[in-house]
Amino acid sequence: MNQDFYEWLLLFGRWLHITVAVTWIGTSIFFMWLDRTFQRNMESTNPAHVGEVWMVHGGGFYHVEKLLMGPTKVPKDLHWFKWEAYWTWLSGAFLVIMIFYTGDATYLLDSSVSNISYGQAVCLGIFTLVGSWIFYDFLWERKITKDKPVVGHILTIAWFFGMTYLLCKTLSGRAAYIHIGGMLGTWMTANVFMRIIPRQLKMVEASKSGTPVNQEWAANAKNRSTHNTYFTLPVILIMISNHFPMTYGSDYNWLILLCLSGAGACIREYFVSRLKNPGRSKMFGLLGVVIIATIMFMNVKGENNSPAKHVEETKVVEVKPVEAAAVPVAVEVKAEAAAPDPASNAVVDVKGKITFTGTPPQGKKLTLPSGCKEGGSSYTDEVIVMNGKLENVLVRVVKGLEGKTFKDVPAEPVVLNQKNCIYHPRVAAARVGQEVVFVNSDPVFHNVRSISKDNDKFNLAMPKKDQRISKRFDKPEFFVQAKCSIHPWMSANLAIMDHPFFAVSNEKGEFTIKGLPVGKYTIEVWHEVFGVQTREITVTETTKPDLNFNYKL
Repeated sequence: MNQDFYEWLLLFGRWLHITVAVTWIGTSIFFMWLDRTFQRNMESTNPAHVGEVWMVHGGGFYHVEKLLMGPTKVPKDLHWFKWEAYWTWLSGAFLVIMIFYTGDATYLLDSSVSNISYGQAVCLGIFTLVGSWIFYDFLWERKITKDKPVVGHILTIAWFFGMTYLLCKTLSGRAAYIHIGGMLGTWMTANVFMRIIPRQLKMVEASKSGTPVNQEWAANAKNRSTHNTYFTLPVILIMISNHFPMTYGSDYNWLILLCLSGAGACIREYFVSRLKNPGRSKMFGLLGVVIIATIMFMNVKGENNSPAKHVEETKVVEVKPVEAAAVPVAVEVKAEAAAPDPASNAVVDVKGKITFTGTPPQGKKLTLPSGCKEGGSSYTDEVIVMNGKLENVLVRVVKGLEGKTFKDVPAEPVVLNQKNCIYHPRVAAARVGQEVVFVNSDPVFHNVRSISKDNDKFNLAMPKKDQRISKRFDKPEFFVQAKCSIHPWMSANLAIMDHPFFAVSNEKGEFTIKGLPVGKYTIEVWHEVFGVQTREITVTETTKPDLNFNYKL
């Protein structure tokens, strides 16, 4: 599909979805307010009278009276509220399919979360919508939940907790949030389509024919409608969270979603009960605010986001896709010691070249936003091979430096550039304490989320083109991973080193470990797809260490 046409479809799909959702949710909130505001008119002689309310709006007075069906004949003009719900669900389903189920699911999956396949992810997504409704409807049609609603509430909340945790640990954070929103939206729409409207139709038909109206139908329809009003604020939260990756991009995204959804339900209870039970409403309103404040302050940290003084443009190399290999590949590593500089006091620059034999695996096809499609590759870049040379291979000394410390931290920063919705470079290394600068060179919204065990984690938005964020890492770590939660295929591996003897192969497969003192060492070669190989070498002023790493089928 043409990318421009695709994005126009998404724009109009979102416009329709938001418009009908606002209409539906606004109607739901209004009717809940009416039901809590009606006051019985003791002078009314109408046997169907429940209550009435007077309102002022638009320069006039409105008088609304609620009447029970049965004693009240069906009026000639009867307005139904249902199509807002149906179109909200249909437009939402359209957006989920277009964003998450097309383009090889590049927005649906995140390799840092799980290794689930595309088919498994789609099945899980469909189950979230369909299977969850079957559970929810079965539960609330049982006699025990009608007699003891608290049982139904506990089991519904437990299901919500379980599905939230499962999806956040399986799909990309953004996809997990939207599917939980879709689950609630399906419950709400199916409540209208399968329970509320059919029972109201029965009541209308009974009223028309003059037969007694089963008021249990009204109570059941009202119960489902009440459920819907408590789902509204969590669903709105999920809709707008798409613009805030500090929620779905967090390591604790599942907990944030659960807490904020609970806070939304508490705040909704405040508005539902504030007129007839002020004490209860204040308690739930305060609880909702406390939950929101707790989540906010737990996730806010002081950050040093000052721009770096010296930022160099990272070179961008476009890689043409090649066919995937179905079996392991062969990698050969060669290294030799260059002649030492007599003034270097017995140190050697170890140079080498990483070559690749075989057919490299093809990256995953990407669905790129318009701001990234010009000049960028349409495939992921886990493997970059140019003329048989392998890029982004980290070479480092892993043994032979014991007991030595190195404090000569370079002043020049390491730059990780988000360009064409890809990190450049894919693999980099920095010293402990060295400045690392993250740059957004795209006219689209990115964020930087670090995945780390030893260093402090961060998750920062980068909404502006040419925005820079500067960081320093205090502990050695192999690796700190940088991710964009909005575009989950965007990933970079950053090794934090406590010594200077490392290098990353360039587009020609070449690397140089500078100034390595004479001695015996273990050299490790690492590639994120092809794995690790090691070799012991001896470095002297005259000896050329020979490294040959060979991966064969």
